[in-house]
Amino acid sequence: MYRYYSTERPISLGTFPKTKDNVPVDIENFETKKYVDEIKREAYGYLEYEHKLTDKQIFDYELYPTIVEKG
Repeated sequence: MYRYYSTERPISLGTFPKTKDNVPVDIENFETKKYVDEIKREAYGYLEYEHKLTDKQIFDYELYPTIVEKG
């Protein structure tokens, strides 16, 4: 699972990539921007995808990537 934190803005329509082959499987908006230990910076929330986003998508939507192990 690939997790992408939104560090520049809250997550809403038009603020993240969504293609027919790769839609978010989880979206978590925090109530306020908060510090996230995993990325060592503040974020508004995160999105999780089954497939990795392209570097262009990450750059265009200003996301911060991580990988999540789900058991």
